[in-house]
Amino acid sequence: MALKTKHRASSCRSLVVAGLLAALFAPPASAAAEPEELVKCRALQRESREEATRCFRALRNASAPAVRAEAAWALGEMRTATRAFKDAIAQAPQDPAIRARYGAMLHTAHQFADAEAAYYQALAIDPAHAAAKLGLARIAQGRFEKRAEELAREVLEDEPDNLEARLLLARLALEVGDLARAEEDLRAPLASEDVPTRLGAMALAAARDHLGGAAPSPWEARALALHPGYGALFETVAHFYIITRRYRQAVAMLERAVALDPALWSAHATLGMNLLRVNRFADARAALERAHNGFPYNPEVVNTLRLLDSMAEWPQRAEEGVLVRVHPDEAGAVAPYARGLVADAVRVVGARYGHTPKGPVVIELYPRHADFAVRTSGLPGIGILGATFGDVVAMDSPSARGAEEGFDWASVLWHEVAHVITLGATDNLVSRWFSEGVSVLEEWQTGPSRFRVDAQDAWPAVPAATIDAFRADRLLPVATLDEGFIRPTYPGQVAVSYTQAGLLCEHIAASRGTQALAAILRAYRHGADTPQALQTALDITPEALDAEFAEYLAKRFHGIDTDAYPTALAAARDAVREQDWKAAAKAATAAAAAHPHRVDANSPYPLLAEAHEQLGDRQLAVAALTTYWRAGGRSPAALTRLADWLEADDAEAERTSEDEAQKEAFAVTVRRSLALVAPLQAAHRATLGDRLLAAGQPDAALTEYLAHQSLAPHDAASAHYRLAKAYFALEQPTPARRHVLSALEIAPRFSDALALLLALIEGTESNR
Repeated sequence: MALKTKHRASSCRSLVVAGLLAALFAPPASAAAEPEELVKCRALQRESREEATRCFRALRNASAPAVRAEAAWALGEMRTATRAFKDAIAQAPQDPAIRARYGAMLHTAHQFADAEAAYYQALAIDPAHAAAKLGLARIAQGRFEKRAEELAREVLEDEPDNLEARLLLARLALEVGDLARAEEDLRAPLASEDVPTRLGAMALAAARDHLGGAAPSPWEARALALHPGYGALFETVAHFYIITRRYRQAVAMLERAVALDPALWSAHATLGMNLLRVNRFADARAALERAHNGFPYNPEVVNTLRLLDSMAEWPQRAEEGVLVRVHPDEAGAVAPYARGLVADAVRVVGARYGHTPKGPVVIELYPRHADFAVRTSGLPGIGILGATFGDVVAMDSPSARGAEEGFDWASVLWHEVAHVITLGATDNLVSRWFSEGVSVLEEWQTGPSRFRVDAQDAWPAVPAATIDAFRADRLLPVATLDEGFIRPTYPGQVAVSYTQAGLLCEHIAASRGTQALAAILRAYRHGADTPQALQTALDITPEALDAEFAEYLAKRFHGIDTDAYPTALAAARDAVREQDWKAAAKAATAAAAAHPHRVDANSPYPLLAEAHEQLGDRQLAVAALTTYWRAGGRSPAALTRLADWLEADDAEAERTSEDEAQKEAFAVTVRRSLALVAPLQAAHRATLGDRLLAAGQPDAALTEYLAHQSLAPHDAASAHYRLAKAYFALEQPTPARRHVLSALEIAPRFSDALALLLALIEGTESNR
């Protein structure tokens, strides 16, 4: 990816950023221990940036290296600050406070690993050092880790009056929507005589009001009366709009923040990131450029500008309410499929929940997962495959991950468009768990790889971790299910929470109909929280729904043996390696019985199909892979094999013409699934095109042949010939002639192309 010089993270110049770092991190907890001259400079930050700048500049040559470090830090001279902090540490190697401050400076420079090391060094000297623990807690808070709360509470155990810990706990409470707990934690900081502490508390109190629907907050006027240039007030409010996916409101807050404090570079950076999330690319680039020019140490800004540079040549075209951004190498093969999937999802899912997006739905597909990560950085619980920002969806493209790894990009896209519906239907007020739950449910029920087994009491398989969590009583109550996405307490809880949310929506739909889910969305739109939404829409309390849900899961998971499954699967794999096909079939059958319809990378059905094929029973082999496909299995290798078997001649079988037609139609359907899950495999697209053309569907065949040609296949002559055949079938002689001549230019003796050219000539002459 090309990197323009202006986007290179340079630290060779001094920056006047007085106020920025004070907004992020308070001065040392013991202000009385800080030199008087620093206290004076910090006070000036609330009155005059120019005076504060002059004050800090006067301290850059102070005799005490710790004072020099603080002054350089406040001025944004990070290299100078680093050298001064190292001198201060060398001068007082057993002073944990200096190491903690050094860690805080590194944190503001986004050097998180080094910041952690500095904090741990401080704790090695003083295991109870509050500033070091709170520094680690802030890093954990930025990563949305439960450990943040644990560290803050450890500080309060040693220092019950520590207001910085109270502020952090209030922030953590707001991030999970616990407004009452946040209000309790804010009481003491709001009454503090320390102005920076009181300002921080006022910003969080204002955020609490915004989250509760009381905007504007009276705390805004109070904070600005105390510090008229306090842009961090609105930056703080914006943070909570961002994590609740209200990006337009966040943009409005951030614009106010930078208007109040033009040197608040962190707000410029966040503004740029969120302008991208609402599809204002030009404005986003301008904001990010300002952030980079003012503070070139933020890797998210540098990486995002690099990403925007690389996307400059990406084609984008809005058609029928869908705009697709995709890498040029993939556009021809992926964009038509993406556009069709989005249109179908908007129609199908929108009808189920009563919402149609007003503007175009924007889809961005990234061929490098690292680029997708840059595009979506800084959000909690967004997973690793796709993210939705209102009407904008960003996700990995089919080339970012292998289909054999289980990446079904089409289902991910369907999942994300379902978010577009639920977010739009509620003006982005839907709870995280419910939006995720509906998206998971729609993947299962209406998505391109939807579960199609119609037997009574047949359900899509869910991960064993979710079943084990249910049986170990580790599923969260519905009232606090959002916390499983934002502050997980055990490894894998985020993934468990996704599935739990889908299962809960599945239960509600099964017991009350999809209209009950739509009613919950309407309640959220009118400002209800989860307990209120459930009461309004379902006339049930969260506790009663939890009890119902437990009974539902007990039935749904009845007979699933998560202990027996891996044992049986391992036995099947061992038997396959030993080519003991009878043992393989028996073990794979046992695995399927232990956990029915399991279609992930550890599915037993491909093994079972292989065993039956080796035992000479093609019919059972086809049945195994058909079950796999109907249950949502999308391994390209398995689907290729199923399609090949369906298309193979079987002289021993006696079938009617109707049977044969059904078999051929099913083979085409499987080929469609194969091309959809692996759209960048040229051979799959060409083969599907051939089958569609033979089935009398030249329009659909042309789509596949165009995709095939866009992938630059090795046999270019055949690619042109296929296109010529499709255009010929569509009675479009001009493009047909152009492509057949291109084929013959590459391969002059291409007999099929010569025959087609003759047919075109004869057709032209007969029409004269």
